[in-house]
Amino acid sequence: MEKSSFFIGICPPHLLEQEIHRIKEELRQKYGIQGAFRSKAHITLQMPFNLPIKRQEDFLKDLMAYLRNQKAFDVQLDDFGNFEPRVIYINVQENTALNALQESVERFMKGFQVFNGTHKNNGFNPHITVAFRDLKKQTFYNIWDEVKNREFREVFTARSVVIFKHNGKSWDIFKELKLEGL
Repeated sequence: MEKSSFFIGICPPHLLEQEIHRIKEELRQKYGIQGAFRSKAHITLQMPFNLPIKRQEDFLKDLMAYLRNQKAFDVQLDDFGNFEPRVIYINVQENTALNALQESVERFMKGFQVFNGTHKNNGFNPHITVAFRDLKKQTFYNIWDEVKNREFREVFTARSVVIFKHNGKSWDIFKELKLEGL
């Protein structure tokens, strides 16, 4: 059975995404890392999952219906954090609306027999990754020393949920589901 890999997230608006891309580019230039370039800046709502090609159309239709009444909401980004020793990210402030949306997506996914909504039972820790996967431990600590006291504060309105699809090398936006206005 032929399958495709997907994940679900929220992307910041274009100008903020470009600013985050500049941070990733700065880290690539200084440290030679590029793992974070495999997808646009995003907050993951559902970890990667496989879906049979024959179920994709129903999945999209059902997800759109499921999220139909979801309202847009503000997201605040605040400085940097990490999952030692392999991931450096931009923090997302505690957000009731974001948590509720993630829980809602997780419930929906269970209906589609996808159960990995809280990776390794670590719960939902919203963030935007700027360095991961190809980080060696020493590089991680060098980057962390550089960014741990750097300020980064932005607010954006989450106006859509994005479904990413893996193309064999990186993640592309497959479908964007608009959320209702504020």
